[in-house]
Amino acid sequence: MNCNRSPMKKPLVVILAGGVGKSFAPISINKTLVPLCGKPMLQHTIETVENAGFHGALIITNEENEQWLSTYQPFNITLQTQIVKPTGMGDALLQAEHLIRDEPILVMNACDMVESSFLKVIQQKILNSYACITGLKVDSYFPGGYIKMEGTKATGIIEKPGEGHEPSDLINLVFHYFSHPQDFFGHLKQTPTQDEQYEIALTRLMKEHHIDVIEYSGHWSKLKHAHHILDMMAFCLENRVVNHIARTALISPQAVIEGTVYVDEGARIEACAVIKGPAYIGRNAVIGNHALVRQSVVEEDAVVGFGTEVARSYVGPRCKLHQNFIGDSVLESDINPSWGTTCANWRLDEKQISLQLPDAKITTGRIKLGAVIAKGAAFGVNCSIMPGMTIGENARVYPGKTVTSAVKMDEVVR
Repeated sequence: MNCNRSPMKKPLVVILAGGVGKSFAPISINKTLVPLCGKPMLQHTIETVENAGFHGALIITNEENEQWLSTYQPFNITLQTQIVKPTGMGDALLQAEHLIRDEPILVMNACDMVESSFLKVIQQKILNSYACITGLKVDSYFPGGYIKMEGTKATGIIEKPGEGHEPSDLINLVFHYFSHPQDFFGHLKQTPTQDEQYEIALTRLMKEHHIDVIEYSGHWSKLKHAHHILDMMAFCLENRVVNHIARTALISPQAVIEGTVYVDEGARIEACAVIKGPAYIGRNAVIGNHALVRQSVVEEDAVVGFGTEVARSYVGPRCKLHQNFIGDSVLESDINPSWGTTCANWRLDEKQISLQLPDAKITTGRIKLGAVIAKGAAFGVNCSIMPGMTIGENARVYPGKTVTSAVKMDEVVR
């Protein structure tokens, strides 16, 4: 191990943002660009890194993200990008090896959100460390990677070991520090390209070097499946939203605003509307007369019309609601549920709700979950959408229909 490196030098942060989001159906937008409280997910990640005092970040990205990044100007951090077409995390890193060389790096995923203070904790923990990984203690089975431990030393990453076979109670969060990444790259090059290339190479590195584990006990959210937008939304509302009424917002004296609510530029809140925070009302959004919005995000140019209730839900840009109930649901963008359409969010038998895709069911662990509706879907009057249903992009549901199974992209339900 070469110890000539200055221990005070901040590492280059490597943000993995080049994936295609195969598990994010039915949502059509790249998950790193999902707007949350007026900012793309990727911007939240960059700002977290920036606010922690890091000076440089390399974003391993795709062409869609690159288009947005070309318009983004950070304040106190230097960004560089590398467009890749990876088959996994390991392959993505190798495609950017020429930009990393052998400088210290901190690798993180663009769609993992932790408390901002944790990145400052990492900076202290890595001062004299060869390499560190992050473990989150869990008290029930999580379908992800677990850290195998020997004392304080990590000895392996076991992917999805199955309930009852967990090697520890620590799951692997991708906040990984390498003081000499070329050692890790060597193992990546010797490991066949596959989904678990990164984890296999990391396990091999653990057999040669002491890898420390930093335990994280704070809140963690990850965008993997589409319903996780609700978790990320809740995290942002609790940790990123402050009381604010923009100068150009128009608030009726008869409107009621309770709790922490951020009202962005040009938004309009009509008489007798009620907003219960934490909540975010986006640019030029309209909350109509007698509408109720609670613990929710309403993004740019969306309309929550007369008599509509939005509860713990994400209403994306340009959605137009008309006397609806939207409970624990995700509406991507440009969605039009006509008068009386309801997103049911609770089963009468009180069992957990699975997310229903056309070809799969995803366990959510949620007792309350409404619909996940992709961009451009539209509904006639008085439609009923049962808990956990997914509606594909540009689908059409005719008036009075009850949706009890997943609806595919462009499908028409008559």
